[in-house]
Amino acid sequence: MPHSSTSPALPPGARPRVALPATLHGAVVALCAVVIGTACAPDAWRPDSRYDAFLDRVQDRCGNLEIGGRRIGANLIEGPDSYFLDLTSRYFHRQISPENYAGALAGSFAGDPGSPAISCILSVPRGSDPMPPALMQ
Repeated sequence: MPHSSTSPALPPGARPRVALPATLHGAVVALCAVVIGTACAPDAWRPDSRYDAFLDRVQDRCGNLEIGGRRIGANLIEGPDSYFLDLTSRYFHRQISPENYAGALAGSFAGDPGSPAISCILSVPRGSDPMPPALMQ
């Protein structure tokens, strides 16, 4: 006599689904959060007074200029626009070149890499080779 089963028949070669325990699911979510967090700019989790001073100088010199219709001061720094701040941090910490920074800003905000606003930001001194905050003691 054949054995009756309450579970539905699986196609040949198929494996039954196994539910993950809640603790494993939580660990996977936490791991994903760490991976995403490490992709952020170095100052995203710690204060960086040198980067803040750089942003103040950008605000003072370039704040009234616009990149693709968005004012640097009011919309991008004070807004704040997290992409602009992250990208500017990467530029400040020399993780990306001035050319890549200008191109990324222009592409993201529908501007021109040689616009007065982007040229103004690039003209603000970054100081002598600032090291990322994660390496600061």
